[in-house]
Formats: sequence, structure tokens, C-alpha cells
Amino acid sequence: MTAELKASRNDATLILTFANPGQRNAVDSNVLAAAIETLSKAERDDSVRALVLNGAERDFCGGVEAGKDLATQIAALEALQNLIEMLRSFPKPVIAAVEGVALDAGFSLALGCDLIVAGQNAVFGVSPAQVGTWAIGGAGWFLPKSLPPQWVAEIMLDASPLPAARLHGAGIVNRLAPDGEVLDKALAWGERLAATAPAAFEQFKTLLTSASSTTLTQYFSTERHALLTKRPGAI
Repeated sequence: MTAELKASRNDATLILTFANPGQRNAVDSNVLAAAIETLSKAERDDSVRALVLNGAERDFCGGVEAGKDLATQIAALEALQNLIEMLRSFPKPVIAAVEGVALDAGFSLALGCDLIVAGQNAVFGVSPAQVGTWAIGGAGWFLPKSLPPQWVAEIMLDASPLPAARLHGAGIVNRLAPDGEVLDKALAWGERLAATAPAAFEQFKTLLTSASSTTLTQYFSTERHALLTKRPGAI
């Protein structure tokens, strides 16, 4: 099945769904480009007051499909990075509704959202293929800002996905929900947040961004360098 992005509305909330069930909803360059275009339009659409990101059927997102060609991988990584930067600067609440797996790019996409609602059996992490490269869209930038070094080392080096309950206890996941109810919980939260004045939310996100001494853009440059100079056997 070809990967695609599905867009729908629930009142004032825009829902973006990654759909590639045969590959755990892995995204590709076309899906990433479609998400960037949709976000650009939604930013200017006053009827959109919140955004929910989720995956079709049982998973959130299992990574990026980019083939083995290095130039194609770099292009896909840059598209992923652009999307996550847009999520971070999007002037309206962004909620990740995570069921199943959120691995590699999926993990970074969830971390790039303002809030995360996860299923009881959801898992987050880095795949073995990315250990030593970690060019997955910023997880290595997000995590040290929220977790102790020991936690970050476990996540980035062990390559064993962490259950949502552990990340909820660490404050990464905001809310847990029964499997099958995650999207509904995220949509209900989105509708409540949609009542917040857009200017107030935009100002809040600006303050959060300026609080970091190392910018996400600078970190993305490090990721690209890591992929370009990857060790043999890594993808």
C-alpha cells in the first residue's frame, strides 16, 4: 500500500493521519511534503484552532521510507525536519494521538507536538538500524531537555521501545488512554484548547522556543552531518 496523508476535520480541530498500515504507517517524502503543505494552509485558516496528528489503524508511525540511496535519505530527512520545525512553530495547539508504535521519525514527530496522548500499549523509541546515526528528526534534541542523561542513553542506545506508561511517568507523555480511545481523547482535548485565544498560544510557544540555548535548526544540522558520515552498516 502506498503511504498517504489523510486530512479531516472535527469541528475546529484538523486531523492529520499517516496511512501506510503495511509498514506501520511509515512516512515517505510525498507524505511529508503533503503534511507541510497542509500545515501551511491550516496556519492561515482561522477556522482551524487545533491540530491532532495520528496514524491509521493500529500504529502512529514506524519511521521513514527512503530507500538505500543516500541522497534520497538526506532529502527525506530534511523534509521530516522541516515538518517538525513547522509543528514546533505552529501557532495553534498540536496534539499527538499515539497508538501502537512511534519509532524513529514517529518518535520525533510525537515529541515535536505540544502534547501527547498515548494508548496504554503504545511504545516509543529508536530502532536498531538508527543506533549510531540517530538521524530521526530531533529526538536526540528533545529528550535531553526533559529527561536525565541516563534515561536518554537508555532510549538512544538500547533500541528497545519504551512503554507509554514509563514515558508518562517521566512527563513526556501527557495522558494515557485505553487503546482504541486515544484519538477521541485527543480530539476532546483539542476542542477544549481551541477555546484558547490563538495569540496567547502563539506567544506561549515563542517563549518556550526562546528558552533553549541550542536551536532545533542547529541540532538538525548535526543530524544531517551524522547521516552523511554514518558508520558502515547503518542506514
